[in-house]
Amino acid sequence: MSEHTGSTEEAPDSRRIVVGYSGTEGSEPAVTWAIETARRESRPLTILHCYGLAHVPALGPAVPDGQNELLASVAHQVAEAAAARAVAVLGREAVTCKSVLDSAAGGLVEESETAHLVVTGSHGRGRIMGGLLASTSYNVTAHAACPAVVVRGDASLHPDAEHRVVVGVDDSESALHALDRAVQVAADAGAELHVVRVIQPTALDPQAQPELAPMVYGDTYTMYDARFQEEFRVYAEDATRDLVERIHDRFPGLQVSSEVVEDTPGLAIARAGEGAGLVVVGSRGRGGFAGMLLGSVSHTVIHHATSPVMVVR
Repeated sequence: MSEHTGSTEEAPDSRRIVVGYSGTEGSEPAVTWAIETARRESRPLTILHCYGLAHVPALGPAVPDGQNELLASVAHQVAEAAAARAVAVLGREAVTCKSVLDSAAGGLVEESETAHLVVTGSHGRGRIMGGLLASTSYNVTAHAACPAVVVRGDASLHPDAEHRVVVGVDDSESALHALDRAVQVAADAGAELHVVRVIQPTALDPQAQPELAPMVYGDTYTMYDARFQEEFRVYAEDATRDLVERIHDRFPGLQVSSEVVEDTPGLAIARAGEGAGLVVVGSRGRGGFAGMLLGSVSHTVIHHATSPVMVVR
């Protein structure tokens, strides 16, 4: 599994969890999840509310100082309302409340430089449809310097003995980092770890235009393609078994299961994560474009997951 999965020897840190809060319905599950996670992990929590003048266009391009101060005061009150909930669970010393003049994504990405985790809801002010990932969540998961969690579905779901950690893997560096984090989360929570490797059918075709290959190569192509798929499946199963064995070597008490699925990767991982305490994916796996900060697989998982999703870079 490479040198990554050696995290048990690292000293525990006290870095904080940072959650974005807008005061809208979409951000409520994120705050609920972040508070409980901070309690479970004994970490400090920062509640961040970002506000911008773009949200009040009636004020025009030049905002008088008095109105600017009023906006800052209202923004702080929004953050304090969420902070009060956190204080009731974590205590005053563990909770920080911040309101800043910035975009939500910009503020959270900046905070991620020193955070253990950043948390967002799946929807924001700019959502178009209920099933779409809001621009804030997309930008934070794409650019955060630490793992980012998007809270979808039931915010009460957390890794434990009844709710496993599901992680999607391939041979990419990003996936190995995701596996490392998933292993540690599962071990700390006493949860089962479920490793999913997906063979994408279209990725198995040896020709650049697989839809034309049968017409060009006829039966020869069909026989070759079938043999290629079987060889690829055997490789995937062997590679996954090797990962599981390495996890067992380092974490002998951890319950680990695995599966190799032939399907669309993002959808398959999301389905495997139904009812899970957490789904973990890398930000960009094999086949991702170099300039794509958030890969299509992780993007699809977040769109379709019914459990919280952690994206690891």
